[in-house]
Amino acid sequence: MDLRSLIEQYARILGPAATAERIEALVAATLEASESTHHAAPVTPSGERVLITAYGRDRHGVLAAVTTIVSGMNCNILDVSQKILQGYFTMIMLADMQHMRGSLADLQQQLDNKGREMGVRILAQHEELFNAMHRP
Repeated sequence: MDLRSLIEQYARILGPAATAERIEALVAATLEASESTHHAAPVTPSGERVLITAYGRDRHGVLAAVTTIVSGMNCNILDVSQKILQGYFTMIMLADMQHMRGSLADLQQQLDNKGREMGVRILAQHEELFNAMHRP
């Protein structure tokens, strides 16, 4: 089963209770179980991209912290946009995971930890999951 089919299947199962976070957790658990069953190291296929969003009260260094983590895991930042809206910081970043060291779960954990430390919310989602959850 491909990732898009898995996401759509969980979205159908959860119905109105489907949130990006719930589906992402289910997909991650399914993939983790599949990897442990096959005893294979996680592989990031060529061209996979991650969408990173951050928001919260504006404070110094949020973009620097995110880019430090992303580049530290050897992800290539493809595009980034940030804006301060009435005292709130917002950012969206697209990065290529083709040569990433570690897993998407590792990246998510590091970004979540940094966000908690800085008082902002930082989320990282596989591009396909983001697209499936935010389609019209």
